[in-house]
Parts: sequence; structure tokens; C-alpha cells
Amino acid sequence: MPAEGRLTSPSVIRTLLAAQGIALRKSLGQHFLADANVLERIVEAIEPRKEEVAVEVGAGIGTLTVALAPHVRELWAVEVDPRLLPLLRAHVQAFPHVRILPADFREVSLSSLGRELLVVGNLPYGITSDVLLKLIREREWVRRAVLTVQWEVGEKLVAPPGPKASRLGVHLRTYFEVELLRRIPRTVFFPPPEVDGALVRLRRLPASRVALPEEVWEKTLALAFSHRRKSLRRVLAERLSPSQADALLGELGLDPRIRGESLDFADLERLGRALLELGAFSPNP
Repeated sequence: MPAEGRLTSPSVIRTLLAAQGIALRKSLGQHFLADANVLERIVEAIEPRKEEVAVEVGAGIGTLTVALAPHVRELWAVEVDPRLLPLLRAHVQAFPHVRILPADFREVSLSSLGRELLVVGNLPYGITSDVLLKLIREREWVRRAVLTVQWEVGEKLVAPPGPKASRLGVHLRTYFEVELLRRIPRTVFFPPPEVDGALVRLRRLPASRVALPEEVWEKTLALAFSHRRKSLRRVLAERLSPSQADALLGELGLDPRIRGESLDFADLERLGRALLELGAFSPNP
């Protein structure tokens, strides 16, 4: 059985997969970390604590799992590909507190795994948005997370108001402090993905940044980011009459030419509250 360090060797990974007759599937976003130094930096960024319960998204063959296991009280290794489970089981057998969960992380109830969870993982790029939205929805159970995402996504998650801001980034930062820690070159993965990765860290905030009902806030973000090339006035005119849109923007002191992605949290919250009062949308029952 390979030691932890050898699980970051491309030749060892290739041999392990070949012995099991496994061809990695692009559809599952399978790119395994193959650099011991980067693995060490990731574990340092995670800052694991002995009393913590951790959840790994996409444990794969167990590279991060084995590196993290000695530093936490319990570790749930979630892996959706049944072909990888024999390798994963073999590599974590020295750690009885590691529990392998054969499942799609998106379908796992985090409340069933513990409280104040630490969530980690090299996210398959195709499900990054789904995973981050899940952390938002189930944030009551998540204390913090350290995740690898696409570099461009990482930049957008922390972007200030302006052209690089994203709906998902604003939504995530409503409930979490988000840090972009480092760029991870595509060449340290096996096989290499098409783009570099970004290591991001999330820490749940003590309270939401906005006081709007959650469903109203989500509708506000959906509206503000719905047409990135349109001015806010034109976006609002699709839901209100032109005169109502002009009156609303005047009341809020917003330039009609501004675009939704250029609004900060305070402006977005004021916009959402005003639209709610106008009946432009109502909270879900």
C-alpha cells in the first residue's frame, strides 16, 4: 500500500488506477493532486483541529484524506465513483475514524454528519456552483471550508462590486468570509485540467450581512445579475413600468445607468427592500 507521500506521485497514481482497470472520467472532473508540497500547503491552509469533524468532497484515492486524517477527530470521505472505493478503503485503513461515504456530496444531508463541520476538497469543476450553494443552504452545520475551485471562479468569489463580481460570490459572502489563498497550477494535478485552480477558504459569519428574508435576497440577486450588459434601469423596467423604475432609482439615489454587478451589499439590500414594498416579488410561503 502506498504511503501518503507516494499518493502524490503521478507514476504511482497511474499504476494504481491501471491495476484496477480504471480510466478517469472527464464527466466526473477527476483530477488528482500530484504534488506533495502543494498538499502540505493545503493542509496548512485548512488549519485542522483535533476536536473537529471534517467532510471531504470527492475523496478520490485518498490523497488529502490520508494527509488530513491524523489532525481531526472524525473524517467523512465522500466519494461518488464506486470504482475508486477499494483504493480509498485500502489507503485509509490505518485510520479507524475515517468513514467512507459512497455518495454524491450534493445529495448528502450535512446535518447527519455533525455540527460545526469543516468541509474540504478539490472540487470537480463542473459541480462547484452546486457545492457552494449547498454550503449556503446548509450553513447552519458548516463552520468553515477550504476548497479548490477554478482560478477564474475563485477570483469572482472575492471580487468587489464591478465587472468581475458574480451573483454566486455576493451570495456566498452574505454568509461567509471568503479568502482567495493561492493559485494552484494545473500542472500539479493528474491528469492536468485545462485551467489553474484556486484555493479558497470560507468562514461562516456570526450573522448574515443583510436583514432581508433569504428568499427576497436571492430574488434580488437574481434580478440584479440577470442581464450583465444592461443598465439597472432597463433591468427594472422588465418588472416595473418605466416610470416606476425611474422613481425607484431616484428614491434610492442610484444612477439609472449603473449595472447590477456594481452595487454593494447596502445598495442591493435597499433595492430588494424597495422592490418587496412595491410588490415586485413576495416572500415564498
